[in-house]
Amino acid sequence: MRVPSVAVSAVLLAAGAGAAPAPWVEVKSGHFTVITNAGEKEGRRTAWQFEQIRAGLAQLWPWAKAEAGPPFYVFAVRDEATLRTLGPQYWEGKRFRPASFWAGNRDRTYVALRTDIPQPDDVGDNPYQQAYWGYVAATFHRSFPRQLPEWYARGICGVMSNTVVREKELHVGRLMKQNVRIMRERAPIPLKDFLAADRRSPWVTQQDRIDLFDAQAWALVHYLMFGEEGRNGPKMNRFNRLLHDGVAEDAAIKEAFGDLTPYYEGTRIYVTRPVFPFARVPVSLDLRSEAFAARTLSPGESAVVRGDLLVTMGRPVEARAFAAEAAKADPSVPGPWEIEAALLDGEGKKDEAKAAYAKAVEAGSKNAHVHYRLAQLEWVPRPDAAQRDQLVARLQAARELDPANAFTLSFLAEALSSQGKHQEAAELAVQAVKNDPSETYHRMALARILWNAHEVEQAVKVAQSALQTADTDEEKKEVRGFLDFAAKAH
Repeated sequence: MRVPSVAVSAVLLAAGAGAAPAPWVEVKSGHFTVITNAGEKEGRRTAWQFEQIRAGLAQLWPWAKAEAGPPFYVFAVRDEATLRTLGPQYWEGKRFRPASFWAGNRDRTYVALRTDIPQPDDVGDNPYQQAYWGYVAATFHRSFPRQLPEWYARGICGVMSNTVVREKELHVGRLMKQNVRIMRERAPIPLKDFLAADRRSPWVTQQDRIDLFDAQAWALVHYLMFGEEGRNGPKMNRFNRLLHDGVAEDAAIKEAFGDLTPYYEGTRIYVTRPVFPFARVPVSLDLRSEAFAARTLSPGESAVVRGDLLVTMGRPVEARAFAAEAAKADPSVPGPWEIEAALLDGEGKKDEAKAAYAKAVEAGSKNAHVHYRLAQLEWVPRPDAAQRDQLVARLQAARELDPANAFTLSFLAEALSSQGKHQEAAELAVQAVKNDPSETYHRMALARILWNAHEVEQAVKVAQSALQTADTDEEKKEVRGFLDFAAKAH
């Protein structure tokens, strides 16, 4: 395995200096895995807090898919020095040193936060705002059948991320002082430009503009949720329902609000007020931290999970250093191969990555994405029976490890369809669409399966729905190609 010797030496020297490092503990609740070096008690408390955030979100937004989605990992670390090892880029140059941050990919989401800072008070800054943002963003992304408008997605994340968890209640939508200051001091983004901004817009890609965009998005959504003594709430709920049902943004705005101009103008007055309302949500009494499973991780296991995060953070040198640390602690663990495979994959070295994924599987990998990605890399256009069986076996293994992963379900569905198992395939593809309704691939997989089963009208109907969710020119081209083919064939 290729690991830079300098990076390995740095990690080993740090580990050997001073007192023995604190052990890493894993705490598993119903929906979160907490990895902590701050002690089991702190790990349980962090898991309880995130479970309460999830329960509160489900109470406020019953349609949100809080149950589905990829695994969610929370690193609850004891100090800034540890946090720096997980997100080193934030300590390079003069960048902002966060108390929490988040990163995600298609198969899992990570947040990392410090536990040695005071809990947020009623009016102070929330040190966990970025961590909660990551969870809310991941949940809302999979809750709608198409991409949310950028202003609305970021506005909801901003409002919901500033949640304060108390012993008996959650405070949702607390004042964000920086956003209020920006709104009071800077000229607003014109409404037309604000509504039209997408993920490629300069308003969300340029650092000198995104602060204003996020502040304005937060203010407008906060006003819609809590302003005017809550009178706008039913309209916002109607807007949510329309978006949830797949209605286009312009039509949903018109039906729910008529015209957003009065609300846009009302926001400017709203941010001048001295006191801001928020929601109080009772904590779920069914959640008890003592019921969460906890265990101490071996040195190899803890190095692997930290290395996985650094892969997602785009830090290959540090990730490989942790892989080497894990391999030294326990040569039998599959984690170092998992890390190396992911890094090679990201570098575009597909053959080397495939070999590393295969090594991880041979070593007993319990990472669902490893089995899924190996299946992808082994796929060939015209497989024989043995290759089809191997593909299905790989994907069945991935499904057993992560039953709700929509990409695994869709890929497995198409593999089963190629074996003539159309009914089973269609059921899996339908579940994939349900779990991740905004992803065009799942709908197109279902359309292809229905077509192969000679359910032509239903296949076309599903493809037409995929055209509504398509977010890129490439996706739109694929969907239109299928529809053109279907029209010519029948």
